[in-house]
Amino acid sequence: MAADKNLNIKSKKLLTEEQEELLDLYVQRLDDYFEEMKAADAVQVEIETQHLKKILHKQ
Repeated sequence: MAADKNLNIKSKKLLTEEQEELLDLYVQRLDDYFEEMKAADAVQVEIETQHLKKILHKQ
């Protein structure tokens, strides 16, 4: 019975184990990329904010 259940689970997999590992790596790198983009955006906003503050204090 347990062997039939394991066989049934294995037959429903769409990807091989190697493909799953590669997909996990891809998703992790994609997550890292988006985190870097968010950090870069935050830095850009801070730079623009400081620039605007300087402009406003000069007036």
